[in-house]
Amino acid sequence: MRNLDLRDYGVTQKGKNLKGEVVEIKGQYAVKDSILNVLFLPALKLMGAALVRQNILAMKIEQAQDEIMLEEEEYGRVKQAIEQYPAQSRNDVQLVDRILNKTPEQK
Repeated sequence: MRNLDLRDYGVTQKGKNLKGEVVEIKGQYAVKDSILNVLFLPALKLMGAALVRQNILAMKIEQAQDEIMLEEEEYGRVKQAIEQYPAQSRNDVQLVDRILNKTPEQK
């Protein structure tokens, strides 16, 4: 079993205000939504029964609150998906690190 933290975390991006000045924009990284999207990456080539099983896992994650206990097989699918994820920005680092390195095994 693996305990996966689903809580959002703070991120900062640079953008321009109406005056054209560069400013820092603070927001929240939607962890749960990001994991749900990653589970269905085209690179995973999910078909038939595998797609249905992935959707069952997605629904389980969707219904969870701040964290979720995953069976090793379920965690393996989340890990496989995140390893296929082409990061969009530096803000993705914490999500990837959380899944790959901060999901402790529970006995």
